Amino acid sequence: MIFELTQQELESKCLAADKLSAILANIQTQGFVVVKDLVSPSTCELLKQSILEDADRVVTETEGLTPHEKVTGRGHLQLGLRRYAPFVKADLLANPLIEHIVTRMLGAGAWLGFYNGNVNRPGSVYQPLHFDRPFSWRSEGEAIKDGQSWPPPTTTLSCSLALADITEINGATEIYPGSHLETEVSQWPPGERLSDHPDLVARYAPSDIMSIPAGGICFRDPRMWHRGVPNESQETRPMIALTYHAVGCFHWRGRLVKGIDEAAAQRFDADPTLRFMDDGTLADGRLVFEDNARAVFNEAPNPYKVNRNVRFADPGVRVNHFLDAHLVGGARLEPDSIVSPAS
Repeated sequence: MIFELTQQELESKCLAADKLSAILANIQTQGFVVVKDLVSPSTCELLKQSILEDADRVVTETEGLTPHEKVTGRGHLQLGLRRYAPFVKADLLANPLIEHIVTRMLGAGAWLGFYNGNVNRPGSVYQPLHFDRPFSWRSEGEAIKDGQSWPPPTTTLSCSLALADITEINGATEIYPGSHLETEVSQWPPGERLSDHPDLVARYAPSDIMSIPAGGICFRDPRMWHRGVPNESQETRPMIALTYHAVGCFHWRGRLVKGIDEAAAQRFDADPTLRFMDDGTLADGRLVFEDNARAVFNEAPNPYKVNRNVRFADPGVRVNHFLDAHLVGGARLEPDSIVSPAS
């Protein structure tokens, strides 16, 4: 379902109560919803051109498939985004209308954990059907013990921005509405694939596509089954992905962490920038941007108190968005000022 914004909502940066309730209900029951015109045409055009330039550069400077194509399939690029002015825009990264939906869906203190490009190039292939996140509670008993319903609510919300119209022709993501509530997958061992369970997948047929008009955002429960599909057009399809997590997701990748000991809890209370790392230590888990992007975050209103979860490099230090897009910080600091896909 696609929702449109009124002029009053755009000016007040606040969604009407009935519309917000309908948006949340669609995410909860169907697994996704699209809201039009959240990001300005000028921002979309600027970011579109930057992503297309960077995608061409990455492909040109890579022999064979890029590292991410080897995982996600030919033509599907996960691409770091420029972390410096003028490419860091408040109407995307500090937009109260987006954050209104996020905080109502995930609760107070929701935080931004991922900011990346998603590119589908002409000649791309089908990806395997998959879901991005497991259930945060693995069983009904575990959920009930924590005061949750079953199936449990999501603790993560994915937000996909269309920089140009995303259509069936240029590779709109294939989705299976309602599949985010399928509890059978919560019991699967690591490595289990949806392709091993055709009868289960058939229960949620027919699939749909994630069509999004330019400037619109698809808010998606990342447990919903989906896959990238071939781009049959002659033009690259650029999209931007933002991922937000609930306050209890203390791991830097956004995983819900249960049973935190008292010492760790005290450290989190004293320093909200901390996140658990993969090795179990605590460290700064914020996304890194260049110093010249500071005003975008510091001067933008934050009426819904979302944790934008950013830090800034020292003046003069470059942030190389080509590297480490899927590691802590989402980019690599480069004291020698070289920003390049080459490691």
